[in-house]
Amino acid sequence: MPHCCTHQGNNTAFRAGTEHWMNSADWKGAFSAVPLSFELLSARWSATADALTWNSPFVLPPWLENWWSAFGTGQDLLLWEIRDGDRLLGIAPLRVEGETARFIGDVDVCDYQDFIVNPGQDCAFFTALLQLLSRQGIRRLDLGLVRPDSLTMRALPAVAGAVGSEVLREEEDVSFEMTLPLTWEAYLSELSGKERHEIHRKFRRLHRGSAHRLEVLEAPRDVECAMDEFLRLFRLSRPEKGEFLTEARERFLRLVVQALAEHRLVKLCFLEVGGARAASALCFDYNGSVYLYNSGLDPGYRHLSVGLLCKLLTLRRSIEDGRRVYDFLKGAETYKRRLGARPVPLYRCRLSLG
Repeated sequence: MPHCCTHQGNNTAFRAGTEHWMNSADWKGAFSAVPLSFELLSARWSATADALTWNSPFVLPPWLENWWSAFGTGQDLLLWEIRDGDRLLGIAPLRVEGETARFIGDVDVCDYQDFIVNPGQDCAFFTALLQLLSRQGIRRLDLGLVRPDSLTMRALPAVAGAVGSEVLREEEDVSFEMTLPLTWEAYLSELSGKERHEIHRKFRRLHRGSAHRLEVLEAPRDVECAMDEFLRLFRLSRPEKGEFLTEARERFLRLVVQALAEHRLVKLCFLEVGGARAASALCFDYNGSVYLYNSGLDPGYRHLSVGLLCKLLTLRRSIEDGRRVYDFLKGAETYKRRLGARPVPLYRCRLSLG
């Protein structure tokens, strides 16, 4: 795993007077917030993988640490382990600008986010969080995009209401996902007759051309060596993708993919046609779900529908590997619905702490 700057200065001295109040006993409960370094956060992940809900790749320590390394300049790190006495309630992965706290991450590279909470402790966690943030001088929470089934959406509005505040929820984007059946044939049978016909037609056309195969890279060294090729296809696929991939975003993507590959959470896939890599798909394989994070293709092979077929082949591989969910992630591209995925609204959540 590559070493990344963790801004330790901000991590331990984010606000004057923190040590005085964070373990204060003059409010309900014995709530306390313990600042974590990213090294300690990784240790908590290893120790609490089953005890806490780390519910997507976008809340894992490698993701948070590398985002902070790439984009955290000029902000304060507010990475807290929140407890009620000796009981661990959860972890708040936040950053602060002025009087506003946000998740470590942003909507440009993080499809959706959430807090990391001990199951069954949702209300206690958010009650503690709001008290601790208020005492810290934080006046606003702006939580980017969250899913309707997130811990944030399920528990925070009720807790905020109990203290006279309100969570403002605005649908801002959409994600698409599907529950995977046991076999590829079962998946095809769930599609409309028109979509099945189109998929069969596209595969037949590919079969009539040059030899082809899906290459799936998982070993960290293999992933690292293939990232240049993935980024080449990413840029080639559409002009706006090349514009999106700034120097900072490319650096972040390389670092986070390599860090997750060290934990065997990456599947970097290429559709080879005639020995050439014609299309690519970067997937994260985590906790029984496969996340299609991004893709690319060589326009010279567009007539063979290599972009769509590469995605379908990763979907078939996910079924064969016994995964439960295939998440196409953020974006309302038409092909996602055609392939049988259902929409999941993504909400921007804001909260005033008074």
